[in-house]
Amino acid sequence: MPIFLVGLNHTTAPVEVRERVVFTPDQSRTALTTLLERGLLREDVILSTCNRSEIYGLAEGDTSPLEEIRNFVCEFHHISPATLNGCFYQQAQEEAVRHLFRVASSLDSQVVGEPHILGQVRNAFVLALENKSTGIVLNRLFQKAVEVGKRVRAETEIGSRPVSLSSVAVETAAKIFGKLEGRAVLVLGAGEMSELTVESLSLHGVKNFVVANRSLDRAQELAAKFKGTAIPWEKLDEALLPPDIIISSTSSPDFVITKAHLERLMSARKHRPLFFIDIALPRDIDPRVQEIYNVYLYNLDDLKSIAENNRAEREKDIPKADKIVDEEVRHFTRWLEGLAAVPTVTSLRKKVEQIRTAELETHLRKLGPMGERERNIIDALTQSIVNKILHEPTIRLKRTADESERQDHAKALRYLFDLDKEEW
Repeated sequence: MPIFLVGLNHTTAPVEVRERVVFTPDQSRTALTTLLERGLLREDVILSTCNRSEIYGLAEGDTSPLEEIRNFVCEFHHISPATLNGCFYQQAQEEAVRHLFRVASSLDSQVVGEPHILGQVRNAFVLALENKSTGIVLNRLFQKAVEVGKRVRAETEIGSRPVSLSSVAVETAAKIFGKLEGRAVLVLGAGEMSELTVESLSLHGVKNFVVANRSLDRAQELAAKFKGTAIPWEKLDEALLPPDIIISSTSSPDFVITKAHLERLMSARKHRPLFFIDIALPRDIDPRVQEIYNVYLYNLDDLKSIAENNRAEREKDIPKADKIVDEEVRHFTRWLEGLAAVPTVTSLRKKVEQIRTAELETHLRKLGPMGERERNIIDALTQSIVNKILHEPTIRLKRTADESERQDHAKALRYLFDLDKEEW
């Protein structure tokens, strides 16, 4: 019963295909149960995000369930099999384990080091656990995957440098101000990039947002999302006085803020530091404003340059992260191989324990009356003898690396101790 993985992701399927096979939490519960009921898998977990849909399972027997699961996905999502031709990949045992550990470590993500996948792996496992779709093998596998993801982030720089433009902008602002909590933000324009940057700032404790836009309705819409305030464009000058950070993303063909304009305002602001994030194209902020004391300006090119540098720094640590993954795969594989010996070890111990207790009772009766203390001492003595005799063969059987050799050893034990008798 090998660990088995069937899936598709951003490297094998375009977004228009991936979006058609996403499993919502309710769909995951239904699919997990159906796969078990049909006997395709003995345990299962579904990991489904915008970049991947993967089904992990403990396969029945030694046969590959790729075709059955592929057909199930097509049936479940009402998709023609031809649509998914060439999109699926499959892996088993050690390679399936390595794949999951790399996924949890964000080494298999579109953006290496992105922080969300670890939580998504954890949530997929918790959902399957609550659905009673997992057992000893996948429970251990997914718990270990989360541990590996945490270890990679703790011991490498994979996730320490942001690579999205909005995150880079926020990180740069934090370096200038020390901390962002309590800072005031003015948003000029209300486009998608502005929204992403505001979202990143809010995650860093910024709560005071003011949005100015030529369309007041759109300004109100964005402000409402972050419990901010919308103002008409005509009040821009007075709105420029309070903020610490200004995010600009309008569609103006000319500069919204010029150097001369800002010099007058900085005097009124008593030259408090002002940080501009200009994500407009054409640019909204006159680049000469950087000549003004305590004014900091970052445009798209600046942010992209920092993001690319961060991405390169992250990728330098991929080999180090992969070494951690390989080490953890070896540990898990040894545990899994040892698990294969458990039924034989359990049967052996059960038989020996039955022999021990039967012989103990027979000889205690022959010894005649004795106190509870004496009986407990003799019982503990026989238990200790049995444990010492069984310890070495148990350890050797579990640690045998070669699968066929381990099976031969287990078969020999079952034959020599006659462990397949029904009464045992």
